[in-house]
Amino acid sequence: MLASRLSGGTTACRGEAFGEDGCRPANGGRGGPPYVENWILKKDLRKMIPPEIIEEVITQIDPDELITLTADLVRINSVWDPAAGTSEQVVAEKIAAWAKSQGFEVQIDQVAPGRPNIIVSGPQGPQDRTLMFEGHTDVVTPGDVSVWQYDPFGAKIVGRRMYGRGTNDTKGNLAAMLIAMKALKNAAIKVSGSVIGGVLCDEEDQMLGVRDFIKKGHADKVTAAVICEPQDGMICTSQKGAIRAGYLITGRMSHGAMPLSGLNCAPAIARLVDGLHRLEQEAAATAGSDPHLGWPSFTPTVIQAPAAGAPQLNVMPREARVLVDIRTIPRQSHQKVITDLKSLAKDVADKVRQHYRQYDDQLDLKRSHDLAVQADILTDRPCTRTDPTEPIVKAADWATRSITAEAPVYAGVPGATDGTFLWSKKNIPIVTMGAGDREVPHQIDEWVDLDQLVETSKVYALTALHYLYRPSD
Repeated sequence: MLASRLSGGTTACRGEAFGEDGCRPANGGRGGPPYVENWILKKDLRKMIPPEIIEEVITQIDPDELITLTADLVRINSVWDPAAGTSEQVVAEKIAAWAKSQGFEVQIDQVAPGRPNIIVSGPQGPQDRTLMFEGHTDVVTPGDVSVWQYDPFGAKIVGRRMYGRGTNDTKGNLAAMLIAMKALKNAAIKVSGSVIGGVLCDEEDQMLGVRDFIKKGHADKVTAAVICEPQDGMICTSQKGAIRAGYLITGRMSHGAMPLSGLNCAPAIARLVDGLHRLEQEAAATAGSDPHLGWPSFTPTVIQAPAAGAPQLNVMPREARVLVDIRTIPRQSHQKVITDLKSLAKDVADKVRQHYRQYDDQLDLKRSHDLAVQADILTDRPCTRTDPTEPIVKAADWATRSITAEAPVYAGVPGATDGTFLWSKKNIPIVTMGAGDREVPHQIDEWVDLDQLVETSKVYALTALHYLYRPSD
């Protein structure tokens, strides 16, 4: 059963045409995508795909095999941690060996030492559509394992849940997509195109895997992609953009007992944090809330002083660093956001220097006021939005209805995924969907519902069938 809960105050619409507020407009849907009319077409198309073919694909999916493959992947620690000697290498090799044993063509691209991409080539047809399933092999650190109830790399099953790092994000969905590809292959259905599986590294950090996938030309023939991430069974046709910025504040170091002999960075930090909150308020006022993505945000995530080296209570550091995670919605201009971030740095530096001049006049103190604030843009990833009339969206809609007997819930992804690059660099229509409560990733005792995981594999398989099916000659 599909879940309808959304985090972040966003709005979901179950299979209906939606207008500017994200839900069905009063004019019966004419202001938004024609879901109602399209559903009639979908029912006609379903008649074109014989029930025995649908059944043949679905029956190829073995729930026990899916659960076993998920557990095998979860038990491999694939945190990128060179100091600890862990990476995506072992889990990628496991997937490559499994895919070869199932008769798939497999290509291994070494993106960086210990960080391979695996490209799995599935069923191929005579025409030019190519559907990509994408899932990543890296997982985030479990942190302090002593606070976990279950071994983060144990794949423990309790009831109908599997616990462990990556069960939810996203080794469960990675296994589901591989089993779906196997089902389509073994059903030997005639299709009008090809299926490939992109099993990519480094999604959780710099997204080196998808960038290398694009650089090497693997995305050139891809006409649509399913991004296999935990979205609680919802169909996500949009993603927030992401801008990461870093501020470096430079003052003068001094003894904590003699701060007037230096220049403290702390007032600049305080003004930066306050200024970022004001930028968030302005963005909320001007851009509003997106019906599927919610509100824009400007979040200081790291405040570090000194910027490098160990902090000491009796030392006023020379440098401080503030890192900011900005999440945008389509109504915002990234160029304006970047301009505002850089303007904030100049404004803070000017006001803090003015503050020190006034304070030093009060104290009759002479010292240099050479405090500096530098802003650097670390990453700039755009918002994505796939037109709901795209064939891949229709395929996902039909597949979800066919498996769940319910209208799908439409939503947006609160973060960026590898799909961000496929959409922005190659103009590939994407949908993001998969099993798992989307508030669970990166948490202690991460888990996935096994029944929803099996359901997801079936939805993946029928999405590919709908997108690529051609009637027999």
